[in-house]
Amino acid sequence: MGPTPALGLNSNLATSQAKLLSDLQKLSTAKAINSAADNAAGLAQLTSFNVQLSSQAQAANGIQNGISLLETAGGAIGSVSDGLQQLSELAVQAGNGALNAGDKQALQDQANQILQGLDQVAGSTQFNGNALLNGSFNQTLQAGANPGETLPVSLGNLSSSGLGLQGLDLTTATGQASAIDAIGNALQTVSQQQSTVGAAQAGLQTGLSNLGASSESLAAASSRLGDTDFAQVTSGRAQATVQQEASIKALAAYNEIQKGTLKLLP
Repeated sequence: MGPTPALGLNSNLATSQAKLLSDLQKLSTAKAINSAADNAAGLAQLTSFNVQLSSQAQAANGIQNGISLLETAGGAIGSVSDGLQQLSELAVQAGNGALNAGDKQALQDQANQILQGLDQVAGSTQFNGNALLNGSFNQTLQAGANPGETLPVSLGNLSSSGLGLQGLDLTTATGQASAIDAIGNALQTVSQQQSTVGAAQAGLQTGLSNLGASSESLAAASSRLGDTDFAQVTSGRAQATVQQEASIKALAAYNEIQKGTLKLLP
């Protein structure tokens, strides 16, 4: 004996009610997939997207930290370069034969102050506890979200001793000539450091840009898969409501017919 009409009507009612509950959840959460029952494969894909997005967000934060570190180093190196330019000017002035011993000593005193300033910059420039310009910084910075996407950075010692400027003497002709050579070499060293930092910054900015584009694409794909299509769900909900009402009416009519049939029985 086959299934009775009542079973079919109850089944239709249960189906329409389940559809209404599912659509209501999608509308309230704005998520098209709330459990594996909605779309098991889609849920697994969404989980993968979320893991990748989280990893990329952490990588982006790491790259930003690297950029901030390089900006700190670059600013300090710029200060060292400015100091060396001032030293160069003093060294040239010291070669003026019209200066007396007192004039040259005054230039020497200014040079000593500048050298102390260079030592202070080299000794105090830090980022997150890492000294940057005392010759100890040799680290690998994060440049992407994948293994191996790193950027090695090494920064030199930009103190007066590290730049070969100890014992700088502007009070004698011999000392003045040696000072000009030493300051020229120091400027070249600092220029190379500026190039190193600039290239590293450009590399990290490129990595950050690529990471941003990848994250944007992943987020868009995740949204297409996981976000509720409100127009579609609203339309489906309206249809399920009609089906539910029709099932209720049909079931009620069937029950009335059954009651009438029973009354006719002897």
